[in-house]
Amino acid sequence: MGTSRHRRAVALAEPDFGCLDEAGWSAIPGVLSDEGAHRLADECRTTLAAIGDDVRVGDKQVSGTRRLVDLGERVPAVAAVVDHPGLRAAVGWFLGDDYQVGGVTFRSAEPGFGEQRFHADAPPLLAPGPWQVVTAIVALCDFTPDNGATAVVPGSHRRPDLQRRSGSLEHHPDELVLTGPAGTAFVFCGHLLHRGTRNHSTSPRPALQISWGRA
Repeated sequence: MGTSRHRRAVALAEPDFGCLDEAGWSAIPGVLSDEGAHRLADECRTTLAAIGDDVRVGDKQVSGTRRLVDLGERVPAVAAVVDHPGLRAAVGWFLGDDYQVGGVTFRSAEPGFGEQRFHADAPPLLAPGPWQVVTAIVALCDFTPDNGATAVVPGSHRRPDLQRRSGSLEHHPDELVLTGPAGTAFVFCGHLLHRGTRNHSTSPRPALQISWGRA
């Protein structure tokens, strides 16, 4: 499969480019401080609770996984996250220079919820060619094995046989749960199989989901 080996100098934490290439994902610590992550989660919750008549497709004020879409318009503070140099470096690695932001969403899995089937955010790559989509999950609380953190199947971005099963796999023997402190960004190729796991904790598990695609 095609990858772009375009690297950019970054002043802050950057992704592990080898992990991006082989496993299809990388953690970028410190995209937000612990305080900044919790403050942004609170701002998103407040905005979601106060949307009134401005309910958009994808918003979920009361559900197992609460969602607020179009954060670029509604929560301006997310702009600094989207523009973080480490994230831009990872996106450039997969997509080169010609890409655009597809969407920024707040997602908060409530206790007992959040579990998904494995899926990809882009159609299967059935022949060698350029990657089409990049996704980042930014932890707005500590991601632990028990609170609904994202799981991935490393290397599945290079496995069209697995990509064809998007939406049908509940588990995979090679799945890996991505854990880390609040403020960590987990960035991955959009062709990588991933899923939300069940939140077995007693607290919500808030996060940002950001997508980029070829322009």
